[in-house]
Amino acid sequence: MKPWLVVEDDDDIRNYVKMLFMAWGHSAIEFRDGKQTFAWLDAIESGNHAGDLPELALLDIRMPGPRGNEIARRMRSIEHFRKIPIVLMTAFSLSASERQAMLDRDGVDTIINKPLPDLMELKAMLDRLAATKQSQPGTTSAPLPSQGPNTAAPGPES
Repeated sequence: MKPWLVVEDDDDIRNYVKMLFMAWGHSAIEFRDGKQTFAWLDAIESGNHAGDLPELALLDIRMPGPRGNEIARRMRSIEHFRKIPIVLMTAFSLSASERQAMLDRDGVDTIINKPLPDLMELKAMLDRLAATKQSQPGTTSAPLPSQGPNTAAPGPES
């Protein structure tokens, strides 16, 4: 299986998500901030990246450097990333207009809250999103409803 991308500044959450990805059969591409992620995107755009590209991205919204929604917007400008699922995660409350702007303007597919859902719920949601995007090859974004307040069992927070 192709890798999945996780961009998260909290080491514990990033490592937790990376372990989940690996347990689910995906390798992980990981970055700790927006600056590292933009450097990687620069390498991809310039043709200097030789590794596999992810088939799903899970991005923290608030972190050093460009924020998750800014990374999503940049990713959507690159051909490979126009059709992959992009999920934002946040421990902060977003207004309805902030949430909608990230979905519409930034090309985000859904936004989840921290603490993250329990691992089986998270896996089912990510697998469903990936399957939905793969079944719509001509689309650039197929938004799913954003997750409301998270009532799942507690997990790592930032």
